[in-house]
Amino acid sequence: MSDVQIFADLAFYLVAALILVSALGVLFARRVLHAALALLPCLLGIAGLYAVLAAHFMFAVQILIYAGAITVLILFAVMMLQRILGGGILAGSHNPLVGLLAAGTMFLALVAALLMTDFAGQDPGSLGVGNAAQLGQALLTREVLAFEALSVVILAAIIGAIVIARTRAEGE
Repeated sequence: MSDVQIFADLAFYLVAALILVSALGVLFARRVLHAALALLPCLLGIAGLYAVLAAHFMFAVQILIYAGAITVLILFAVMMLQRILGGGILAGSHNPLVGLLAAGTMFLALVAALLMTDFAGQDPGSLGVGNAAQLGQALLTREVLAFEALSVVILAAIIGAIVIARTRAEGE
């Protein structure tokens, strides 16, 4: 095993540990603001995984969009709600049994998917999506269905946000 491979493995394990610890911080935070702050190292760790995989475009997108914009948006929303409600928003579960059942089902689905996938001999670089031009080409040709499905999901989220905002504005 070469020094580069040892360094890549060590970097992977360190970044994976950062992601797990910060995800546990999100999960067990008593206040929503603290959970949102603990989400930032988790998102940065995911960017670190992209860096280890040499997916430089995804690394930059992860930092700019998720670790930057989405985290700021979440913090802004939490702080605005705290101001409106006049105090901190406590995190808690009203139905932990349903949450545990959903988490267990998701865990079993992920384990089943991992067991059914043949990872032997697969090189991440063989996917043919190494830079932004190749990624754009793949999204608009081979993966156009996934790209369009994502646009429908985003459109549904925008419409839902508008409906919720209008209902609150009319009810005030």
